[in-house]
Amino acid sequence: MAATMVGYLIVIIVVLILFKFIVGTILWVLRAVLVVVVLGALLTIYLRLKSPD
Repeated sequence: MAATMVGYLIVIIVVLILFKFIVGTILWVLRAVLVVVVLGALLTIYLRLKSPD
C-alpha cells in the first residue's frame, strides 16, 4: 500500500514538472513570436513615415 502511494506521488511530481516545462516552452515561443511581430510592425511604421509620399 505504501509503495503504491509513493509510486503515485512520483508519477504526479514527474507529470507536474513536465507540464511546467511544456507550458513554459509554449509561453517562451509565443513571447518570441510577439516580439518579432511588434518589431516588424514598428519597422513598417518607421519606413512608411520616413518615405516622402
